[in-house]
Amino acid sequence: MDETSKEKCRPRVVQAKNKNMPDQLYSSLFSLLPQNYVKGDSPCDHIEEAANYIKDLEKNVKELQDKREKLKNSLSEMPNDVGSSSSSITSNTNPSINENYVKIKTSVDELEIEINTAIEEEDVFPLSKVLKMLQLDEGLNVVNYAYSKVNHRWMYVIQFGAMVRPQFSVVE
Repeated sequence: MDETSKEKCRPRVVQAKNKNMPDQLYSSLFSLLPQNYVKGDSPCDHIEEAANYIKDLEKNVKELQDKREKLKNSLSEMPNDVGSSSSSITSNTNPSINENYVKIKTSVDELEIEINTAIEEEDVFPLSKVLKMLQLDEGLNVVNYAYSKVNHRWMYVIQFGAMVRPQFSVVE
């Protein structure tokens, strides 16, 4: 092919790519939508359902943030200010010996919460409230639970199995 032939072919190739691009994007969008959001056959239907899906995800994120704040607040209200040593309930890798703390370890399908506190014998640790909130409100399944007293400190380790993820429903 000579140079002029190549130059004439380039616009056709670009035009063909541009023509196929929306179809590829619609196909990609369709593949990302959960089955309960796939309604209708037209790309416009898929875009509308994708927008609904995004709104539902944003709503779910907001609800989970609220639940996290509720959990953090309930932990900070425990006797002897358990959990108040840190403003967030994240992994505290090197707590001091006198410090109350909560460690959270996560993996793909498991969650482990370690609570370490210096509660006296006569004080009551509201572990039942924590378990109730995590099981009922968050949908976590307790797999294992252990506690022990070491050096005048109580350590609680709660392991949760696969998390039950809420399913979204379309509200029209």
